[in-house]
Amino acid sequence: MVTSVTQSERARANSGIANDAPASVAVPVAMDGMLGHLHPASGQTGVVFCAPWGFDALCTAKFHRLIAADLARRGFPAIRFDYPGEGDSLPVDEGATFETWVAGSLRAAQELRARTGCHRILYYGMGIGAAVALRAGQQDDTLAGYVLAASALSGRRYLRETALREKVIEDGLSIDFGYPEGSTALASFIMDPRLATDLKALTVGIDGLPAGLPALVLARPENTADLELAEKLTSSGAAVESIDFKGYGAMLDGVVTSPMPMALIDAIGDWVSRSFPQGTGSHAGQATIGNAPPVLQTDRFRERPEIVESRLFGVSCAPLPGAETAVIVLLNMAYAPHTGWGRIWVDTARTLAQRGIATLRVDLSNIGESPADPQGAEQVVYSPNQLADVHAVVRHVRSVTEAPILLAGICSGAHSALYAGAVNPDVAGIVSINQLRLVLDPDEDVDTLLMAGARPLSDYKRRAFSLSTYKRIVSGEVNIPKAAANIASHARDKILGRISPYLGRFTKLGRMRGELFGLLRRLERRKVPVTFISCRTDGSLDQQKLYFGKRLSGQRAFPGLRHILLENADHTLSPPSVREHVIGILAEAAEQSTKRG
Repeated sequence: MVTSVTQSERARANSGIANDAPASVAVPVAMDGMLGHLHPASGQTGVVFCAPWGFDALCTAKFHRLIAADLARRGFPAIRFDYPGEGDSLPVDEGATFETWVAGSLRAAQELRARTGCHRILYYGMGIGAAVALRAGQQDDTLAGYVLAASALSGRRYLRETALREKVIEDGLSIDFGYPEGSTALASFIMDPRLATDLKALTVGIDGLPAGLPALVLARPENTADLELAEKLTSSGAAVESIDFKGYGAMLDGVVTSPMPMALIDAIGDWVSRSFPQGTGSHAGQATIGNAPPVLQTDRFRERPEIVESRLFGVSCAPLPGAETAVIVLLNMAYAPHTGWGRIWVDTARTLAQRGIATLRVDLSNIGESPADPQGAEQVVYSPNQLADVHAVVRHVRSVTEAPILLAGICSGAHSALYAGAVNPDVAGIVSINQLRLVLDPDEDVDTLLMAGARPLSDYKRRAFSLSTYKRIVSGEVNIPKAAANIASHARDKILGRISPYLGRFTKLGRMRGELFGLLRRLERRKVPVTFISCRTDGSLDQQKLYFGKRLSGQRAFPGLRHILLENADHTLSPPSVREHVIGILAEAAEQSTKRG
């Protein structure tokens, strides 16, 4: 019989400070081209995390870090890692397969045993990672048990659901995404074709499990497949508990607010502690950590994890051979980890390295691999704490190179780049991409801003005359008060944009314009060029017009400022051709900074 445990709601949604306060950056390790994150502890039972794919991995990176950190505090060593060809790991020459991922999981387990002295492995898997975890555990004679979260054990069904999710995304945007024909994509993540082919024929069973094997199922509410899995595990002889995966939908809704189900993290830790009491107080050795930092290298670039001020995680990517001509710091977009949406910062870094330009893609506090600052704000996006982190990163880069340093970011990362760069004398250039708030309205709630999403006024106009919109209103799918508030906000901005030049600082917009222009004049005096990049589909172009006029004529007052409008682009730069264009703009900005010296 399946034991079911229902979670109560508790704690703050964003920060995870209660669980994260004593935490430090996990120990980075390199394993045959994979990058991993080790959480040392002295217990005999270790935990290997098998992540979901693509967008789901992006949304759950912080969640899994918090689980691993909590388990390590309870005495269970843990390792998280990026599959070959995913995240920070190196690409696979002939393409990754499902068995490539399984082999990567077994390699991570080997690394965990070697570094911590643990004897048994508990495999945690989420989404398609649950299929990886099951298959790896079936091949590991040190298997201790499973944690299976929102499992996807049928590859064909998983691909079908992924395609439906992508269709919902593409239906809301009138652009040509330009993904390779026949590819499996989700939110700008494109699956390796060999892996997609593998998954079409994949079904992972649960036969042959040892009698009494502990297994925890994190079941999505009202998901019959998860409940059926728990029952099948029980029938096979496993000792099964089931926990409601509350917060699953909100967590996978994106990375703008990063809600963390803290009660669920506690419940997972409690189950592991109950099921493996030998996990603490054993005589297993602590992790053996070498002095040399791990390195991932190809014939085109060299990557190395960087820890800034013992608290901020990043990955530097340097060109081979020779020294860099410039360094671009790539900043987080909301709560998206340092790899970037659709791995944009990974691809950017490795492409720029071939042009002699180094990068540091970094997680600021409470994002991705970087723990929360116990003394910092709960909401870090758009906060002064985030700007302090950027300054710390710039100091770190300057301590190791004399090359020009540029800051680049998308959306909130663009805001951090602009504001930190304006006051930091070591910053030689700024590239702001799809910045939805050039200046924060002091009366605007940041949480509301983040949840509002990226959408221009023209899109609201188009939808207002759409038959499908009327149908969604009748069915209750449209949040009318929220939509009305967003339209009113756009309309107010448009009116104020017309009158504020004549009223100056007598209007709030006039004061905000004065703040922006003050930043830009400061950058002009330091001869720091600023590149604004925007697109038509997200509101970033509307923001440029709000401050610089309908024809952007106000930009002429700043000779070091240029504006580039991306066509056929969305907020997260999904089309591959658009990403190539942006990488070219970043390279040009870096090369110009090098020429100025």
